[in-house]
Amino acid sequence: MKRAAPLIVFALLLAAPQATATIGKTWKTSGTEQFAAGKLEGVSVLSTGPVELAPEAEKIEGVEAEFVWDVEAAADGTVYVATGGPAAVYVLKAGRAELLHESEQKHVLSVLPLPDGSVLAGTAPQAVIFRIDRHGKTTTFADLEDSYVWDMAIGPHNRIYCATGPEGRLMELNRAGEVTERLKAKQKNLMCVTVDEDGTVYTGTDTDGYIYRIERGERSAVLYDAEESEVHDLVVGPEGELYACTAQSRPAGRPGGPPSGPPERRPERPAEPPSPSPGAGAPAAHNSIYRIVPGQGAVLLARFDKMFVLSLALAGDRVLAGTGTDGRLMAVGPDMLYRILTEFDVGHVTAMAVLQEGDVIIGTSNAGSLWRLKPGCRDRGSLVSEPFDAGYLSRWGRASWKQKTATGQNIRLKVRTGNSGEPDEHWSEWSDWATDPDGEALEVPMGRFVQFQTELSTRAKAGTPVLLEVNLSYRQANRKPRIEDLTVDGQSLLGRKERAGTPSRARPSGPSAQRNARAAREPGAPSARKSIEWKASDPNGDELFFELYYRGLDESEWKEIDEDLRDKTSYTWDTSRTPDGHYLLKLIARDDAVRPEAEALADQKVTNPLLIDNRRPAVLDLSARRRPDGSFELSGVAQDEHSRITAIEVSRNSEDWLPVFPTDGILDSLREPFSYRTEPLEPGEHVFVVATTDSSRNTGSGKVVVTVEAPGR
Repeated sequence: MKRAAPLIVFALLLAAPQATATIGKTWKTSGTEQFAAGKLEGVSVLSTGPVELAPEAEKIEGVEAEFVWDVEAAADGTVYVATGGPAAVYVLKAGRAELLHESEQKHVLSVLPLPDGSVLAGTAPQAVIFRIDRHGKTTTFADLEDSYVWDMAIGPHNRIYCATGPEGRLMELNRAGEVTERLKAKQKNLMCVTVDEDGTVYTGTDTDGYIYRIERGERSAVLYDAEESEVHDLVVGPEGELYACTAQSRPAGRPGGPPSGPPERRPERPAEPPSPSPGAGAPAAHNSIYRIVPGQGAVLLARFDKMFVLSLALAGDRVLAGTGTDGRLMAVGPDMLYRILTEFDVGHVTAMAVLQEGDVIIGTSNAGSLWRLKPGCRDRGSLVSEPFDAGYLSRWGRASWKQKTATGQNIRLKVRTGNSGEPDEHWSEWSDWATDPDGEALEVPMGRFVQFQTELSTRAKAGTPVLLEVNLSYRQANRKPRIEDLTVDGQSLLGRKERAGTPSRARPSGPSAQRNARAAREPGAPSARKSIEWKASDPNGDELFFELYYRGLDESEWKEIDEDLRDKTSYTWDTSRTPDGHYLLKLIARDDAVRPEAEALADQKVTNPLLIDNRRPAVLDLSARRRPDGSFELSGVAQDEHSRITAIEVSRNSEDWLPVFPTDGILDSLREPFSYRTEPLEPGEHVFVVATTDSSRNTGSGKVVVTVEAPGR
């Protein structure tokens, strides 16, 4: 039941279904896009959003064909129908279609009633035009030596104009069937043709999206270059304006230049009409309806996404448009607002004719059928929504809707549920009808997917009720929250062991190392504050509450760090009064504030051991020994009770810090003997400060004073 809803350039489209309250959620359906995505059975959807009853439609029996290519009404009201699969011409009599002519061709693509009561039939794959008189006698009127007679129109002096393919020729025929070529376009197919009261001829092409204008003086020119690649139908309005619709299959490139001459080689006649035929799938492009006033320009009336616009007609002040592949009849008013007038259970609405009394004869394809659309609205219609995915197995609550109704008008609603994306025999039965728009609980099984059907009805011609919005509350079956990560000072303590004993080489020297060491020794850095951050999620989207605890490795009871961590994902822990040692952290994520006690779930994670070390490392046994060359060797031990030593540095007389290497060359333990050899020193007093840093970013230092006597003293 997946559908591509129309996107109209002037329509206000509302947002996708939304969740509302924290504890429960609501599936909300409103607006053109969401309502139009469903299956429409006797209802209309307006571009402003509401759903109403559609005009009354009755099926016309008698047509047996796969395609209805053309429907035309004669001046006396007689309606003729062209079909393919099989190729035939039908005439409507007493509300039924009667076979008038059956052709040996594959398709009758177009029909044209003549003033004398006969009708012409244009065929494919041989572009032969047959004349069928009012008694059913058939003669060959003309052989155009082409493949398709896509459309025909009659002009002044009973001149007949034929849009043909695949050589892009517009042919003119006189009463005797004599043929004159009026236009040779560079495009393969001229898909449509119409004539205004002045005798000006208009034709649209299947590539480049051109509309040609051919004046009575034989001059032709491109009137309009549509954005889309194919102009599929044309209709002249009462004031000489021109309406055009497009049916491109894929996004079009821009035209490659002006029309050119005929191709070098005449192609063979194909057996089937080219795409987009009623057998084609949904297009991967948009299509449009244009209103063109010659000499003034064009206005975009409507744009539809992923559907063909295959037929046009004028009914009063509205433009009717038949679409595919969704089998819908659209109506665009003078205010440029549109409505999905009705939907047929077929693939394409391929032809239509408006009768003098206001009825519209609709021809469809895949499968071929005929319908009569009447003014007013029908007594009953329904809309079946697209299935809604709640994301997980859910309990479904109350259904409510917004409506506008008067006496004699009614709206009711029912739902069904399932656990597959497409409704089938494994879904639940439909619930009983809900009749209270303010809200009514519906008994349906739990399910991940849900679908509603709403029925609109009226009696005694009371007019149509109006549906504005449908709401269905639900709550997912609870799923356990998930704690994904927990870090302290940027280091994750979940899922891997702490690196307390990992060997590390002595810190490199250089300006950056000196800056880092100096920053580590500034007052207040490091501090006794630990930055704790975590990531957690709830599969249901429920609001989570957190609890954070700690305990020492040698302790058995957890102590709460903070009890109010609602909506928080971080916490700064002051450890200044926490004894040094290794600790575990425990984080609990729970959803009990938005779930009943029997449903509430929680997740908890316990970290790897975390070291709390607020004591400074020490520099012990620091001494200086003079060497024969005048240099000195400094030696000592950097030591910490809990954290490994990560850096040893020395500064002489407050100069830059220089790295000091441990005796074994690797900084990997709590106790690191070291030595450092100075350059030969000048006479005078020299103060050496040795600083050490542990893995908890604590720093300690010691100093030694060296005095060098001047020579001769």
